[in-house]
Amino acid sequence: MNRISFIIFYYFCCIFIYSCGAIISNLVPFENLPIPSGNYKVGTRVYTWVDTDRYEWFTDISEDYRKIVIQVWYPAISVSGMPLPYLDNWQRRIGPISEQIELPRMLIHSIKDIQSNSYLDAEIDNNDRPYPLIIFSHGLGGMRMQNTIQMEALASEGYIALAIDHAYDANITLFDDGGAADYRSGAEGELNAQEFWALRIPQINTRAEDVSFVLNHIGNLQEEKDSFWQSIDLDRIGIMGHSFGGATSIVSSSRDKRLGACINLDGWMVPVESSIIQSGMKIPFLYMGRPKWETELNYLKLDSLISVSTAPSEKLILPGTKHFDYSDTPQFSPLARKAGVAGKMPAEALRDTLNTRILHFFDTYLVSDKKAK
Repeated sequence: MNRISFIIFYYFCCIFIYSCGAIISNLVPFENLPIPSGNYKVGTRVYTWVDTDRYEWFTDISEDYRKIVIQVWYPAISVSGMPLPYLDNWQRRIGPISEQIELPRMLIHSIKDIQSNSYLDAEIDNNDRPYPLIIFSHGLGGMRMQNTIQMEALASEGYIALAIDHAYDANITLFDDGGAADYRSGAEGELNAQEFWALRIPQINTRAEDVSFVLNHIGNLQEEKDSFWQSIDLDRIGIMGHSFGGATSIVSSSRDKRLGACINLDGWMVPVESSIIQSGMKIPFLYMGRPKWETELNYLKLDSLISVSTAPSEKLILPGTKHFDYSDTPQFSPLARKAGVAGKMPAEALRDTLNTRILHFFDTYLVSDKKAK
């Protein structure tokens, strides 16, 4: 084959591959997020915050202060225009998401078309009483918007929900200056016990410090009389996390006394230190998870934690679920189950169970007029 023939052949091969990818991506159906059931419309805002009291643990750059991205969902008084896409900057996110869930880009490309129910910078509904706050922590390789369904559901019911992109733990964190933090939290090969704790303890401590920093910063903004942040009741704060974020929620709850209730969604218990397990939960705690983890130690540590807890604590196993069922993943497409990413529990039943239990739990332990009932 001469050079010209090769170039023509290569050109047509590229067109063929691109066309096949486009056809496949269009054949994989993706659905918009379900409409929240509460009475409020949902507004959302995104911020980049810098903690000048901490240097970045993941880098060796001099005076590289810890920087995170947060997204807030809140009750809105009115909305207009189009809701925010599920993914911002989807061109930069598709690749990292593909790597984390181990599916080809062409199969998840249409995720870019998913619409949320949240309206960017909508006016907050400032009622007579500040709203309780729920903080969400994602898992390793996750992202702040991975449980948008629960965040929107809570906001529609009169909560302010705030999710953190833990920089370098998220699949990618995109800052407002155009910079980014890639994923650096994976372990290469099998780790012995010493290597495991040397990696995970500083990592989970950094995450717990992210949570406390967020609460401190909100308090500072309230002192500056920022009307948006004054809509948060810092005496009614809950935390919720998925996977490593579930572990983060437990560690944060053990250290930051401002947290009043904790939900763990199929959380990875192994990296929670023994001292925390042996102390038990001092605030109301709910664990929802799949029937079986890869390691028995996960539920052994969970059961030990619950057995010595002095606050109401519950372990709820949902049959037919897998790890990513406790995120938005199974709600996007029925093919999530065929791809092995989601379990057998029907998406609607799963969503209703999670939303109902989460709302009831936080209503019970954070909303005072329901506490009294």
